[in-house]
Amino acid sequence: MTELKNEKKIAFIACVNNEIYFEECRHYIEKLHIPKGYEVEILAVSDAVSMCAGYNEAMQSSDAKYKIYMHQDVFIKDTEFLDKIIQIFKEDSEIGMIGMVGGVQMPKTGVIYRAWNIGKVDCREPDLSYYLEGDTKKKQNEVVEAIDGLIMITQYDIPWREDLFVKFDFYDASGAFEMRRKGYKVVVPYQETPWVIHDSSFAKLNNYDVNRQICLKEYPEFLYAENGYEFSYNEEWDKLSKALAEEIKQMLGSGNFREAVATIEAYKKTGRKDSELELLAVMCDIIRLEEQFQAKKRFFCGISGYQDIYKKYITVRFLLRRMELGFPQEEYGELERAIKKNEISYEAITTIMLHSTIDKVHVLKELERYYEESAQIENAQKIRQIYNKIKTADLPVVYMRKIDAR
Repeated sequence: MTELKNEKKIAFIACVNNEIYFEECRHYIEKLHIPKGYEVEILAVSDAVSMCAGYNEAMQSSDAKYKIYMHQDVFIKDTEFLDKIIQIFKEDSEIGMIGMVGGVQMPKTGVIYRAWNIGKVDCREPDLSYYLEGDTKKKQNEVVEAIDGLIMITQYDIPWREDLFVKFDFYDASGAFEMRRKGYKVVVPYQETPWVIHDSSFAKLNNYDVNRQICLKEYPEFLYAENGYEFSYNEEWDKLSKALAEEIKQMLGSGNFREAVATIEAYKKTGRKDSELELLAVMCDIIRLEEQFQAKKRFFCGISGYQDIYKKYITVRFLLRRMELGFPQEEYGELERAIKKNEISYEAITTIMLHSTIDKVHVLKELERYYEESAQIENAQKIRQIYNKIKTADLPVVYMRKIDAR
């Protein structure tokens, strides 16, 4: 491990297995304001055998005092993010770690992913988008017992327990507990609005219970609260959903769109949920609606192979988000040009927008303008109808579990 630290250096560290997501993650990092006198480096760890191993590898290779461990699907939207976290660290040298979401009263059951009750994050799941919020009464930074691993920021290097957690679960709780064992505080800052976006899938739980048992054995002093959730996992559904997702991807990749749509409709009737299937369901909704309304330009036509289909869908999702967040026009200009030239169907753009944006009102205003400027009057009118229905609606918020009286 590098002993001599650069006090004016910040390292972003991510384990990467999806380059499309990581490039977008990097785009947001490069937009951040860098405090005067500081420098930034970005370290991507490929082929990590576990999150702990990947983080240790990057930690040992960097001399940065401040390290930001983050998922590749986290996008930092507050451009003053670096200024804020450094200020928090400088105000209290006992703070060792910062996260955006965390909790107190860690449960005896060890089901920690359901124990968060403090903080905020902008969540973008495959099928819906919302703000996740904890206890909103206190407008101050709060000391917590553990934080979610979507982003974990440190000013002291404590080794990640790759000897214990050899997959991708519990590295976050363990990291917070190890920091506390060394006598440092773990903090979730007050956020008026969420500082980061987590464009996440549902938690994969196939290895969770094994690691939960390890956590219970290693950290009993930190797991004490009653009324925690019991662990629940349906292995049969996990295997079936993976197999079904692969079948649908093959259908889409080979152009069997109607078969894919029919299969997804059958999945929807089961009432079960799976991240990859929900993503595929949105794609199939585009196909179904384009067929229903006889769109002249079909979103996925002319694309061979599922990976290219996926890339096009995700690219438009990201460009719509840039528009939503008010980025400079040149950062999503290719989407504007495609809409104005009628190279992307109304059905595709509105389906993706409705599933993947939170501030839909802002996006709808932009889309209406594009359609009007390109004389697509009918589409402009339909956009205006959607706008009128939702213009006074509150932004969607999901609240975490309440904190029990202490």
